[in-house]
Amino acid sequence: MKKVDSVVLSVLFLAVFSPDVFPGRVVKSEASLFLGLQKVGLASLNDSQEKKEFLNIVSLEKQRLQYKMLRNVYENAFEFYQQGNFEEARSLCERILSIDPTFEDAAMLMDAATQLKGKARPFLSRKILMEDRFKKALSLYKEGRVLEAYDRMEEVVKLSPNNIKAKYWLGRIEADLKDYYFEKGQEYYKKHKLQKALDNYYNALVLKRNDSRIMAEIAKTEEELRDKKANDALKRALEYYAAQKLLSAHATLKKVLEIKPSDAKAAKLLEEVRAEIEKSYIAAGRKFYKQRKYLLAIKMWNKARPYASSVFYIKKLIRRTKEQMKREAEEKKRRAQEEARRKREEEERKRKEAEARKKGQVETSGPIVTEKPKKISQANRMASQKHYLEGLKYFQSGNYEKAKNEWQIAKQLDPENADAQMGLKRIEKILSGGR
Repeated sequence: MKKVDSVVLSVLFLAVFSPDVFPGRVVKSEASLFLGLQKVGLASLNDSQEKKEFLNIVSLEKQRLQYKMLRNVYENAFEFYQQGNFEEARSLCERILSIDPTFEDAAMLMDAATQLKGKARPFLSRKILMEDRFKKALSLYKEGRVLEAYDRMEEVVKLSPNNIKAKYWLGRIEADLKDYYFEKGQEYYKKHKLQKALDNYYNALVLKRNDSRIMAEIAKTEEELRDKKANDALKRALEYYAAQKLLSAHATLKKVLEIKPSDAKAAKLLEEVRAEIEKSYIAAGRKFYKQRKYLLAIKMWNKARPYASSVFYIKKLIRRTKEQMKREAEEKKRRAQEEARRKREEEERKRKEAEARKKGQVETSGPIVTEKPKKISQANRMASQKHYLEGLKYFQSGNYEKAKNEWQIAKQLDPENADAQMGLKRIEKILSGGR
């Protein structure tokens, strides 16, 4: 994906995404955004994944610019607060919180401005308010409520940056807060609540960086937490394996090795599960192959690919199956052509029979024309014999005319049909008065 200049992103954000900076501007959709990109030469993103990645970058840039913008607005609000213009400070803080409700400093400043709003002597009132908050923070600290005291004293320092006394106590509370977090971490560690212990250790480390004791506890706890997560995942994997849920077992075992790559037991079990999955997919493919369901067989073998120790055998199975599909398709085509040929021959035979019937009675007398004997097809012989048998039925029932017609057709189809010839001679003799 091409790199996008941060200036361009900034312009895009201001022009497209920020109705807060430009009131009345409608936030554009992703589709309209990319139509707009045509104008700035960034429309060469021809892949949906590239577009998605680009929008993610734009979103991150939007967040960064939004924070910077809100921070500037907060500084303006704080300036109004220091000037005693509490109404304007409160109004700006409300606008910040409508955009980002998690902006804690704005919430703190708005609370202070609300309390001081309408006071006759704003500067004195602000000083009294800060003194009250300072005393409250100090009281909490003396009660041992270090975390609450730190939050309150930090507010005093933020709202009154030149308050040296508040800064001093904030430093003292911060030092104790480090010990507070460390002790909390140890309490959770003893209760085997490792994640909560880690959270507190890291809070302590933020307050006192490079503290070897804290870093040692973090290293120990993280190792134990990894072992616990790996063991829990391994237990789930074994349960899946026992229930023959091989795919779930495989995915869970991979997570175990991501957490703890040195787990030999998980690695060995993963290899066994992988082999079973591969074997089951190959067996399913063979079953479909025997049923001549070749596409399903290929589908099963493709599913085996991610679990195969070597894809060579799977490729071989798929190649042979495609070759078999091709052979069967060719055989089917050949049979269809053969069937079409037979159908044409049958239609031709029926046509000739129809023509022979249409001609009616054929005269047997006439000049003898010597012709080159024609080869008689098996189909004609069979048809001739069929007409002979029909004529025989008429002859036996005394219908000599119809018998004569049938035998004449039989003779036309097969001049070598001796039975038909003898039948015709007998009819001629009967019709002439002989027996």
